[in-house]
Amino acid sequence: MAHAEAEIGLLCEPYLLRPDERGVEVTWITDGEPRRSRLVLAAVETAEQLSGLTPTELQCEELSALLPGALAVDAAAARLPGMAEDRESVLPTGLIELRRALETEVTVPREVWHVSARAEGLVPGRAYAYRVVSDNAASAVARLSAAPPADVPLLRILLTSDHQLGAAVPAAMEQARATAGRFDAVLYAGDFVNVPDRASEWFDDARGSAFFPSMRSILPSTPIFPVVGNHEVQGRREPGALLSETFENALPLTVCADGHSLSNYEALFPSPSGSRFYAITFGGVRIIALSAARVWRSGRADERPEDRDVSSRYQESRDVLDDPLAQRYGSHIIDDLSVGSTQHNWLRRELQSPEFAEARLRVVVMHESPHSIGVNAMPHFAHPVRLEERNAAGEVSGVRYDYPSSENILLRDVAPLLEAARVDLVVGGHSHLWSRFTSNAGVHYLETSHAGSTHGAFDRSSGQRRAGPPPQWNVHDALSQGDPGGLAPIVPTIRPRRGVAHQPLPYIADPDLSVFSVLTVSAEAGAVVGSYVYDPRTPETPAHLFDEFALG
Repeated sequence: MAHAEAEIGLLCEPYLLRPDERGVEVTWITDGEPRRSRLVLAAVETAEQLSGLTPTELQCEELSALLPGALAVDAAAARLPGMAEDRESVLPTGLIELRRALETEVTVPREVWHVSARAEGLVPGRAYAYRVVSDNAASAVARLSAAPPADVPLLRILLTSDHQLGAAVPAAMEQARATAGRFDAVLYAGDFVNVPDRASEWFDDARGSAFFPSMRSILPSTPIFPVVGNHEVQGRREPGALLSETFENALPLTVCADGHSLSNYEALFPSPSGSRFYAITFGGVRIIALSAARVWRSGRADERPEDRDVSSRYQESRDVLDDPLAQRYGSHIIDDLSVGSTQHNWLRRELQSPEFAEARLRVVVMHESPHSIGVNAMPHFAHPVRLEERNAAGEVSGVRYDYPSSENILLRDVAPLLEAARVDLVVGGHSHLWSRFTSNAGVHYLETSHAGSTHGAFDRSSGQRRAGPPPQWNVHDALSQGDPGGLAPIVPTIRPRRGVAHQPLPYIADPDLSVFSVLTVSAEAGAVVGSYVYDPRTPETPAHLFDEFALG
């Protein structure tokens, strides 16, 4: 749909990516193709004057006459072709044309344009005020700076993940900002939305908890370092299907060249390395981002092949055994991390690099972590082992999948590298709870993905047990409680939650609460991780610190 200049709108405030010692990338999203876009930088002392400029003035050639010292950088725009809406979208009332289109169509494309410009040549240690403008739409004033030097006296980094339209997320992120003050970076351990092709979940879901609006108090002035989660993976796109249906239809690329796509995630968050795994030094902290995610499937497991009417992580439906493109191939891994894979070889080299050795702190971010008491720790992080069952005539009558504990890639191939290299902290997500562990080598593992929803904690102190498949599956590998890596979860050091017998619990998995964590690195106190809990039912009560531990 063609837009007149006056019709262009910003779908979110700008956000910051890929900082280095010379500059940072500024990205924003528009609802149509802009004719002209630019980034405007000014001295932070002139922020009020910058705020007063109109979009026309921000676009004019005589900008420096209006605001002495201001600099303008032209921006490039590209459409995100995978963005769409469907009949399950919860759209704002103003999107009249989309609403009308969905009266006759199940899914309709949505115009979403990615616009970006890089602020270069920044003076180290200096903050700048900035705004972005596309045609007649302009952002509010925010701040940016180059990456801080290795000896910066203070860093505050927000650790979070798995927002997925949680109703409590906007308030929890406001609390994070109010509690810790200005953040220097965000480490995000995957799962931004529920359906990555549904544009409204990123920008303007009418329920009020789309990803970018939920982070509006943080991201415009804080660079984000993301990793891939399973909810960044859209399945095979099919005309006439709901977006939630195609999300669940992800196939391995070895089966089908268009079996799944991460195009929207990769366009919104381009990697510093060009791969879905990367490493970068920020303020002396070496951040290692791994792609550790697999396609989510339900846990349905029917003992008799003739009873299997759905495909899941454990089985194929009886109706698709003759159709390779209709099968689902279990919870297959998106980017391999096993020994000999491209990612494993890269990680091994990174852990031996001078940048890693010289860092003041070494942090790994990954969606699925080697250690967890969450429901999603099972089945084991292994490539699905396909087992074909045959009837008396020798014909395939059923297909099931096992995930042997001996082939858990995170425990067998990844964790030993992290332990040997003495990584300081591993941040994970995926199970929507808070818990942490410390290995014998002193590596800390933290899951702080409880952003207003939870899948529960499966620990002896909770009494909950993970459901497992029937006996003909490899049931001795299905761990009903505890961490598959054998570590005991640590009780919070300051104010733990209490169980029914008033015993301190080593987790937070309460659906009425939200959790966020902050990594603080200072010259005086070293590196400390503090975790905070917030109850959105009592908004007048601020978040409080319930756990704290030192790194290094």
